[in-house]
Amino acid sequence: MSDVQQLLTMIETELPRDEWAVWPGGRAGAIESALIDAVLSIQANYGSEHNGVRGAVNRYVTALGPDPVANDLQRLADFNPETLQMLLNDQMISGRTKASAIQDAAQSLVSVGVVAADDLEGTNSEHKKAYTKVHGLGAVTWEYFCMLLGTPGVKADTWIVAAVGRAVQRQVSPQEAREIVIAAAQALDENPTNLDHALWAHERSRAVEAKVESV
Repeated sequence: MSDVQQLLTMIETELPRDEWAVWPGGRAGAIESALIDAVLSIQANYGSEHNGVRGAVNRYVTALGPDPVANDLQRLADFNPETLQMLLNDQMISGRTKASAIQDAAQSLVSVGVVAADDLEGTNSEHKKAYTKVHGLGAVTWEYFCMLLGTPGVKADTWIVAAVGRAVQRQVSPQEAREIVIAAAQALDENPTNLDHALWAHERSRAVEAKVESV
C-alpha cells in the first residue's frame, strides 16, 4: 500500500469528513497580520482572542488605530521595535526575538516588491527567498504565510509530520509529509489547506487526550 493510500485509510477510519475541523479562513487581504501570525506560530499555542498567537496579532492590529487594514509591510517594517516586541510578548526563535525576525522579513519582502497581500505570489522563488533568507525562518512557515493569504498549501509542522508518520508507520520529513498530504487532498478532491487543518486539529487533539489519560 502506498504512503498516500495509507494516509487515506487513516483518514477514512479516524477522520470522517463531517468531523473535520474547519479551516478558520486565514488573514486574506491583511499581509501584516499574516506575517505576524506565521512567525509567531513557530512552536507556539494559537490561543484565544486574548492570548497566544491570536491575542498577539489582535494587539498589533489594535495598536494601528481604529478600523485598520493591516495590509502594509512597510508600516510593519517601520513599526517601533520595542513596542512591537512588547505587543508580541518577547517570544524567541533561533536566539533572536520573533519581533525582530518579523520586521526583517517585512523589510526583505518589501525590497522585492511585496508590500500588500495582492503583491505576494506563493510560487515566486524571489518572494520565497526574501522570506526564508531571514535567520530563524524557513519553508514551513513560508508556506503557512501564503496559506493565510489564500494560497492552498500544507504547513508541515510537528502535528502534520506526526499524523503522516503514524499513518505510514515510519518517520517522515516535513517535505515528505507535505507531499503526501497534498497527494491525499488531490485524491479526495479537497483543498489541501482544509485537509491540513483537519489533520492538524485531529493529531493535536489525540496528543492532548493521551496526556490527560496518562495523568
